[in-house]
Amino acid sequence: MRNPYDEQQTQILARITNNVVKLNDTLLELNQKIEEINEMNSDLVAFSNIWNHYQRNANLYLASTNSLEPAKARR
Repeated sequence: MRNPYDEQQTQILARITNNVVKLNDTLLELNQKIEEINEMNSDLVAFSNIWNHYQRNANLYLASTNSLEPAKARR
């Protein structure tokens, strides 16, 4: 005699398997997008570091040449 729940269990397992495959594909795509974002952020970090060094060096140069003036109030 055939188990009446076999077919139902097989269908449920097939749905679970299908959903896991879809989830895996979605997670792979998400990881790829996160890698792209991290790559772009690393470029921004490098630019920020360069800019901070430039600003620090410019301030040191202006201070050493006594070229720094207090900001004047604009009218």
